[in-house]
Amino acid sequence: MQSVVVACGLLLVLPAAAMAVPPRPVADALALLAAGSSRLAAGWRYQQKVTSDQGSETLAYDAARPGGERWKVLTVNGKRPSPKKARTLANKMRAAHKKGKQSGGVSLSVGSWLQASHYRLIHSTSTQFVYQIEMRAGAHDSASADKMLKHLSGRLAVARSDHRPLELTLDNFESFSPRFGIKITHFRLQIHFRRLGVNAPIVADRVSTVAQGKVFWVKSFNTRTQVTLSHFAPVAASVPAPAGH
Repeated sequence: MQSVVVACGLLLVLPAAAMAVPPRPVADALALLAAGSSRLAAGWRYQQKVTSDQGSETLAYDAARPGGERWKVLTVNGKRPSPKKARTLANKMRAAHKKGKQSGGVSLSVGSWLQASHYRLIHSTSTQFVYQIEMRAGAHDSASADKMLKHLSGRLAVARSDHRPLELTLDNFESFSPRFGIKITHFRLQIHFRRLGVNAPIVADRVSTVAQGKVFWVKSFNTRTQVTLSHFAPVAASVPAPAGH
């Protein structure tokens, strides 16, 4: 199963190549995120719970298992899945792995917009910098991503001490239509980051999305999704144990 957050068609994943030169604290934060995602996928165990309007699903990830078998479904809507449901989900995860879509954790970056966007320092304290994000699509972003980004603005909080990311928030400043027949009137994506320990990766451990609007100008919708990662443990004994929040 691919562990990502899909926000109105935007897949969050950090790009390899920078499309712009962000401020030093931002550049350091993005580099930590890129490294954290790959380190989590390669060397950690954890649980991931996804809660939405359709119910909840709790999965366990184990980097020590062979590719295609790293995800295990623990519960669906708070209960252990039936054998049939478990087989269906297992087949779905294996198919995702074969397509190169199975990874660990919540991968962070929308195409290449995180690197391509413009960052302006709007607030600073003794502990953090807060940047306003003027959204810019990157060279590898899709046309649909470009269309959506034009209606969003964002904020990124970065720790002053070590430039680790603290929180990322995206909001729409006007209504928009991601595709025909759908109008989004309110959208918010909020991501909280956590360092798992000394010399351990920084990961997105809490992600929430809210989308409100109408379908074909008649039926209203209000969707909410929460992704929470917990029970972190290193696969290798040499990796430091996870610290608290």
